[in-house]
Amino acid sequence: MTLIQAALGKLPLDTLVTNVRVANVITGEIYPADIGIYKGEIAMVEPPGTLPPRAAAEVMDGGGRLAVPGLIDSHVHIESTLVTPAHFAEGVLLRGTTTVAEDPHEIGNAMGLPGIRLFWEASRNIPLKVLHLVSTCVPAAKGLETAGGEIGPEEAREMLTWDGVIGLAEVMDMHAVIGEWPHIAGILAEGKKARGVIEGHNPVLRGRELNAYIAAGVDSDHTLATPDALREKMRLGVTVQLQERYLSREVVAAVTSLPYEPDLCLVTDDVAPDYLEDRGHLDQVLRKAIACGMPPMLALRAATIKAARRLRQYDRGTIRPGLAADIVLVDSIEAFNVDTVLVDGRTVVRGGQLLWRASDQNKPLAAARGTVKLPLLDAEDFAIAAPVQSGTVRARVILSDKQGTTTKLTEEPVEARDGLVVLPPDDDLAYIAVFARYGGAAGGRGFGLLRGLGLKGGAVATTYAHDAHNLCVIGRDLRDMAAAANAVINAGGGMSVARDGQVRALIELPLAGIISPHPVHVAAEQVRRFTAAIAEAGVVHPALLMRLSTYTLAVSAGLRITDMGLVNANTREPVSLFA
Repeated sequence: MTLIQAALGKLPLDTLVTNVRVANVITGEIYPADIGIYKGEIAMVEPPGTLPPRAAAEVMDGGGRLAVPGLIDSHVHIESTLVTPAHFAEGVLLRGTTTVAEDPHEIGNAMGLPGIRLFWEASRNIPLKVLHLVSTCVPAAKGLETAGGEIGPEEAREMLTWDGVIGLAEVMDMHAVIGEWPHIAGILAEGKKARGVIEGHNPVLRGRELNAYIAAGVDSDHTLATPDALREKMRLGVTVQLQERYLSREVVAAVTSLPYEPDLCLVTDDVAPDYLEDRGHLDQVLRKAIACGMPPMLALRAATIKAARRLRQYDRGTIRPGLAADIVLVDSIEAFNVDTVLVDGRTVVRGGQLLWRASDQNKPLAAARGTVKLPLLDAEDFAIAAPVQSGTVRARVILSDKQGTTTKLTEEPVEARDGLVVLPPDDDLAYIAVFARYGGAAGGRGFGLLRGLGLKGGAVATTYAHDAHNLCVIGRDLRDMAAAANAVINAGGGMSVARDGQVRALIELPLAGIISPHPVHVAAEQVRRFTAAIAEAGVVHPALLMRLSTYTLAVSAGLRITDMGLVNANTREPVSLFA
């Protein structure tokens, strides 16, 4: 075996990385060492100066930096960054992420298995190592929304045979799991048969229901984290995957106060393109965890070796002989400023500059255009018919959380005039409408009312709307709602803001109606303009894109809306607009 001969010094190395300090995520130590690389793998990790420079074809001086394993994101949706896998790779490699576990349920909901295959093909032959999971909830709320495809046991069985597919993605429909509904039970059976990982999504289940969910084989969770819920889940063997938005000193204390280190990973889940460019990716989650009191080496373990073991990728996650040479040189764990990134021994980032660029890797996704199959709309299409000709009626209203993405059901009186609902002046009560966009006889139009977003005027429209990604339009003015909607329809998908009948900003997402063909920096600039335009209309939110795209998430909790109408997501039942 040639790697053995290289480790023995009997074959010249490809690369010898010198003048670095190795962060050992197995022992927790940091010490000076040289790292020898041969054909993409680590051949040796030895004290400095053990080998002469002539022992390698290339000698890389690390400048005294810290050598850490490439970061591994065990739960991410690439589509949430609104770019293709290749452009995503450009953005995250710069941040030290070398492996991601992708759940393609966004494009799955938009296009079904054919769309997932396009995304899978577009993820190949790029330096970023993209592992794939079978989307288990397509559609996410079966029977309550119209999606662009469906993934059942047969599709899961097929996808589990594809190269790089490692198991089942987040099982969002908790009630279907513990109710043993045949559809999800069949998908779980295929996952167990393939002996892959099975990822969870459980913000609410506790006690016996939580036990039942885990007993079904679902043993990770990346959702809402509170100290009490975390302790219960960790005691039951759940791998906790902490997102940045759930990190706090209380949460970190709950994890670090245990006698033994729990199964813990740091993940991103969803990262907007402007946030990626301005703040970072998994490196930012790591920094936040440390700022909240997590010991730096524990945070690094949670973003490397713990994630590798969770994903059963035993060829990466630490710097040791025999593993892939996925190595990142940084100034420190705490600051994590990336200087150099090697993937399989190939230098893809040097001096903080990307050496690889996407070329033809986006070609497979050309077939993802043309999924927004809607005619242009008029203001009248957004009017809500009242049950009375005039007077006051009581309506169910979606109450929007001003900081997070939760919703509640509330009721309030609204005015009817000439048979239509009329919004009060100088208020943030808004119309919200969802239009099925995939053509054919299926689906329709759902109408509702929304409070709490802060919209004072104008309208916003999006086809990036979890999870079915139908056209969702929110507005105070019917004419502006039509203008915003038509801008998105003409673009083949996207997000837009309109005021006074004019389109003020547009994020173009023509690939499956949810993905931009542009690099991260272009998508990020479009998002910034969109954010500025909607702020002028009164909307300011710390997670704006996620807030706008989750009013339609009928598989979650609270009051939601789909193309079929209002849904009580707590009970998975449709409800009428008027009480």
